[in-house]
Amino acid sequence: MRVRIRQLIDELRHRLLVVPVAFVIGGIVLAQITLWIDRTVDDDSIPQVLSTTVESARSILTAIAGGLITAITLLLSMMLVAVQLASSQFSPRTVRNWIGDRTQQGAIGFVLGTTVYCLLVLRQTRTVTDGDPLTPNISVLVALVLGIGSLIAVVRSVDQLTNRLRIGSVASNILDETVATIERRERLMPIEDPAGGRPGGHQDGTESAPPSGAHPVLIDSSGWVQQIDVDTALVGIPEGSTLYLPLSVGAFAFPDAPIAWVWPVPMEPQMSEESVGRAIAVGTERTMQQDVGFGIVQMVDIALRALSPGVNDPNTASDLVAHLGVTMLKLWERPVAPTMQEMKGRTVVRRDLDHADYLHAAFDPVRIYGAQDPGVASTMIRTLQTLRAEVERRGLPGPTEPIDEVIGQILQAVDASELADFDKQRVAALVTS
Repeated sequence: MRVRIRQLIDELRHRLLVVPVAFVIGGIVLAQITLWIDRTVDDDSIPQVLSTTVESARSILTAIAGGLITAITLLLSMMLVAVQLASSQFSPRTVRNWIGDRTQQGAIGFVLGTTVYCLLVLRQTRTVTDGDPLTPNISVLVALVLGIGSLIAVVRSVDQLTNRLRIGSVASNILDETVATIERRERLMPIEDPAGGRPGGHQDGTESAPPSGAHPVLIDSSGWVQQIDVDTALVGIPEGSTLYLPLSVGAFAFPDAPIAWVWPVPMEPQMSEESVGRAIAVGTERTMQQDVGFGIVQMVDIALRALSPGVNDPNTASDLVAHLGVTMLKLWERPVAPTMQEMKGRTVVRRDLDHADYLHAAFDPVRIYGAQDPGVASTMIRTLQTLRAEVERRGLPGPTEPIDEVIGQILQAVDASELADFDKQRVAALVTS
């Protein structure tokens, strides 16, 4: 149940409708409160500076509501343009980050809520000839405050949107979210696969494949594995059983295919299936709830698009390589958790994924396409050298062997490229110096 709740919250967080609807409800409630105050408070008790007339109130409310409706159209148009640019210039996988921007959602919601507030107050503004006269002195004052706040929110939204379109801001936002996902745990969890599910053995000698005759836990629909709650999954299997997890966070689950195996076959298979199924969240897209590799994929996507012939922007690629290096450093600060864990007489076996998997997922694609540019190749080598130096200086638990391996692969790719000899020598000098 915890997995489903977190999945629902994350989905609502990246929907544009939720926050504006909340502001609309707030505007409706606030309108009823201020109108009740206007009906309760005698007009003579209100200071002259705060009083108004019905005609003036109608003019003010109409002007605010009409202007804010135009502002809402502007905000939505700007957001659609930003989403289109993000999808075409950066990566389609970054679109959910733009839609989930709290500043944009809050600005749209504040303006929309203020508009609804003004329309509701305007509806109740009546003269004596209209019957049940009401001069909304307090309501108009609140509308003026909300109108000024809405203008500030619009300017803040435009400022935020233009700043976020800078490549430095895009990379930093992805990096911050990736680092936050890493720091939510003390160890790297082997169930998280940045490459989408690469098979492997186990450091402790166990086999990742379930034994013949193990009971499969099937999934009804296809999708990306977003979360795995091992504790919840283990509680649902009998004591003395072993749970095998063939899929990892970030892997794609096929319909009617096993997402887990239980050995030996439980006495009540249906209960175990339901419990394990509740512990694994599958959705239509990858998210940053537990998927560290998804942040790496987004940064790699932007770097590769910058290196494409149609864009040809190696400086952007180098910028992303530096951010990938920071991500690797955060990963190297954490040891890999055991691939086989026991809890309350139950055992879970997961695929062995270590620091090298994340390192190759981050640098291999950029190496393939960036070896043709001496600047990008040099940035990769310098970033990896800095990572290696920090590992040795701080005594981090991550290994240095994969770093040396990737540096060697970069040098081989540069040597096999069509670069001029002096460019190859300049890149190679970074390692020999």
